[in-house]
Amino acid sequence: MTMIYAKDIDNTPILLTKDNISLVRNFNCGNKVINEYLKFKALEDTQATTFIVLDDNSNDIICYYSLSCCGFVVNNGTNFTIYPAVEIKMFAIDEKYQHMNYSENIEDGNFSDMLFSEVIGNIYNFTDNYCGADKVILYSVPDAESFYTRNGFKRFERFMLQSTSIFVDGCIPMYLSL
Repeated sequence: MTMIYAKDIDNTPILLTKDNISLVRNFNCGNKVINEYLKFKALEDTQATTFIVLDDNSNDIICYYSLSCCGFVVNNGTNFTIYPAVEIKMFAIDEKYQHMNYSENIEDGNFSDMLFSEVIGNIYNFTDNYCGADKVILYSVPDAESFYTRNGFKRFERFMLQSTSIFVDGCIPMYLSL
């Protein structure tokens, strides 16, 4: 059996639109809530912009991510300050692409890390050129915390207030300094 490596997969990130929403029907990251967000809510979510990353050969969705401008609140004991940030509202990789090595050389890392690094690079470019922010925040499902930690994220500090939205209930608030 021939191993498939991520380096052999040409991929393109594109904006999710009404014209390409039909591509999402077979996406499955293994988490029902995250799958359903992509299939039924992402287009209508006015507080986030969703991108899909396509396998150029099969037209399958490799992953998707939704980005949102936000602020994180710091409580210094006597007052609160809001700092600008970019929130990764969603990031998910289809099961068939999860844990895929980038190449036969294990030191090259895995596809998931490479894709996530490209998302962070896009955020950095945006904050550097269009809208300043020096933090990226996200609310990780418990199973993904080690992935985000491996990619430089830390749990919120005690002075950073987390969202009280029911949507992030049970998730771990994390941040990355740009």
